Amino acid sequence: MILKILLIEDNPDHIEITKRILRKASEDYQLDVAMDSREGLKMIFEGSYDAVLCDYRLPDSTALDVLKEINNKNKKVPFIVVTALGNEKVAVDMMKEGAYDYIVKDVLYSDTLDMIIKKAIDRYGVNKEKERLEKEIIKAYRGLKETQGQLIQAEKLSAVGQLASGVAHEVRNPLGIILQGVNYLEKKISAKETDIYEILIMLKDNVKRADKIINALLDFSRVASLDLKPEDVNSILEVSISLVRTRFKFENIDVIMETKQGIPSALADKNKLEQVFINLLLNAIQAMPAGGKIIIRTYDKILEEIKKGIGRREGDYFRVGEKAIIIEIEDTGSGISEENLKKIFDPFFTTKGPTGGAGLGLSVTQNIINEHKGFISVESQIGKGTKLTVILHAAEDVLKREG
Repeated sequence: MILKILLIEDNPDHIEITKRILRKASEDYQLDVAMDSREGLKMIFEGSYDAVLCDYRLPDSTALDVLKEINNKNKKVPFIVVTALGNEKVAVDMMKEGAYDYIVKDVLYSDTLDMIIKKAIDRYGVNKEKERLEKEIIKAYRGLKETQGQLIQAEKLSAVGQLASGVAHEVRNPLGIILQGVNYLEKKISAKETDIYEILIMLKDNVKRADKIINALLDFSRVASLDLKPEDVNSILEVSISLVRTRFKFENIDVIMETKQGIPSALADKNKLEQVFINLLLNAIQAMPAGGKIIIRTYDKILEEIKKGIGRREGDYFRVGEKAIIIEIEDTGSGISEENLKKIFDPFFTTKGPTGGAGLGLSVTQNIINEHKGFISVESQIGKGTKLTVILHAAEDVLKREG
């Protein structure tokens, strides 16, 4: 194996001596020469060397300056300092900066140079492998922490779902009785008793609001089997948009469609996916009380980057190299703070106050996407807006795999 060595040296005699020493030691050495630090740094950054030999005193700087510049650019290469005069302080400074060794050009120079270069290359290889293993360990640890967090969240959601279901059924009965009473009183009072009539209307509206919250609780707790079929996400989006179109007009919101025509079908439950899109559209509307824009995009892509939910492990929802259907719903609203962004999919989390919903819309949405073995993520900037991205499996790929 050829070992490429760069020598940064301005003394022709020392250059020739080094060439002879390396030629005698092994035919595997290829020696390139730079006469000053500027030329040497250019060759280091543009080339690939197994080791660098650098004279301490150069015409335009020192070996310490060269090594600092290499470190500033985060270039990794075994760096060996060669000098005619030994200086303990210089040696310490060089080693602190990351030099692999410090050699004095004395009578032992010719006997030790080959060994020192190879030791430096070996040590660099060991350190590089150590760094690689450390990165793998950190990555594995983060993966375990993420999986642990998902398991804890799943347990929480299961417990909350069971509690929500019980509470919803218990509350619905007395609410029904209250609504019957309000309807009865409405018929009994005189049209002149406007104050009482207004109170009854307020009671009825709040009972209906409570009933909506109960329905949301039941949706959240219900584990329904999906009717998965190849579906056109553009068609489902059109239906979802038509159901909230009056809200767009009323709230002064422009909808910009950037959907890909002829997009492959996604494997999806049509009704559930419609519910997801309506939830996301309503959230976008509520984020823009003064009006704005909603941009809706659909496209397909081959997943190439390993990240959350996408990888090569058995438990990953998506595999690298798999085709996926992407749906993005982006608004130009107020944005979400970093603190709230972490809690956005938590059940009962809401920033809309007592007049808003139950804080279950995005939890239900995430549950539905999880049931599809899909993935939903959110990006947001305060004052600029929010983008929610849904990733679904391409029906053709799944059906091929399943035979």
